[in-house]
Amino acid sequence: MRPFEKKSDTNARERIEDALKHLLDCDESGRGATVESLAGALSQSRNQAAEILGLLRGRGLATAAGDAHHLTEDGRLYAVQVVRTHRLYETWLARKTSTPPGDWHREAHKAEHHLQAAEVDALADSLNNPRFDPHGDPIPTREGSLPKRALTSLASWPDGLVANIAHIEDEPESLYCQAEALGFAPGTRIEDSLHLADGAIECRVEGRRVTIPAAVATLIHVTETSPDDMETAALIRLSDLPIGGEAMVHGLAPSCVGPERRRLLDLGVVPGTPIRCEFASPFGTPRTYDIRGALIALRDYQAERILIHPPSP
Repeated sequence: MRPFEKKSDTNARERIEDALKHLLDCDESGRGATVESLAGALSQSRNQAAEILGLLRGRGLATAAGDAHHLTEDGRLYAVQVVRTHRLYETWLARKTSTPPGDWHREAHKAEHHLQAAEVDALADSLNNPRFDPHGDPIPTREGSLPKRALTSLASWPDGLVANIAHIEDEPESLYCQAEALGFAPGTRIEDSLHLADGAIECRVEGRRVTIPAAVATLIHVTETSPDDMETAALIRLSDLPIGGEAMVHGLAPSCVGPERRRLLDLGVVPGTPIRCEFASPFGTPRTYDIRGALIALRDYQAERILIHPPSP
């Protein structure tokens, strides 16, 4: 059972658990947390941060070595469980609700301070115990193990080398929303990348040339593409299919999640399905598509989430 589960002062619990997460981040990066670093992380005064660290030490959750503070074994276990709750709740929001991606982190931060251990385990079971959250962060196990993996920032990725997005940092929120607006999500393929003079990166994503601002590129972490992924090289988006054009569905884009993903699957938008663009409304959107003899109307933002094999000339 977590400490503070029966504590009436919710704000105090939030500060304590946020402090534990900060110490966990510092320990994972090989540096100790200080009064100054905690004050900045929690937007608290230096005196308030010192009081919180004193409370952690008093409860056996942290130790001090000079100016640096580190988690004890109990403190680390507690911190990891808070992280587990946050990432599971974000996964639930992404899969089961229509909550905009830009709100996932904020809503999960609220929930992580209120859900009990049994509720978290039940949530994990209902999601089939996922290994990663929608940002690509590993989800700690219920035993307290926090997996690690080596990733490379897109900002330092070699030009021209194909990559798959493995993780997108969700803070700052404004920059994360820019990445989401570009259609990026873990699993998105990046090709023909080129670093520009201002630090931005020009690349091809799902058949389109896009420019990733320098600040956004630092949030994106990538891995090399496996040989099994090479067949996706020529994919384009359904929204780029001209009226009268026919193509074959490859699948839904990684950025298509939640109820929208379930709706498209229910409509028969599955790999290997022939699809034809029949006509567009007078305003250009929505467009009507023939899928297995049924006509369905999709707006451009929906069609952009569907990946197809380009039609033959």
